[in-house]
Amino acid sequence: MYRPKQHERPEQSVRRLERSGRLDVVVLVLTVVFWVAALISAVLIAWYAFTGIVGTASSWATGVSLLVVAVTSGAITWIELRNNPLDDTERGEWTNKMLFYGLACVMSFIVACLYLPALYFAP
Repeated sequence: MYRPKQHERPEQSVRRLERSGRLDVVVLVLTVVFWVAALISAVLIAWYAFTGIVGTASSWATGVSLLVVAVTSGAITWIELRNNPLDDTERGEWTNKMLFYGLACVMSFIVACLYLPALYFAP
């Protein structure tokens, strides 16, 4: 079990960066864009699975929505990492929000990197 040592460091006043109102608005906008793009890509992928109809415009819409999901979730993860410094956590744990958006960024980025070149170079 992890037990931190007492009085290892001298007491310091910790300066926390206060979240500005603009940053909260940016996170809110990025979150809305993320969920809209994720919904669009999920609906398009389900459409392909059920109908088997694949058009050029819908394929590009899927690729672009995956790219938007990757970029917005990466930005949200970065903002959350900046707002929750590792010094304030016990062992450098990530919050649930950081973990969710970080995993969404990695997975959508990998799928988009496989999907978009195949779509671009397809005959």
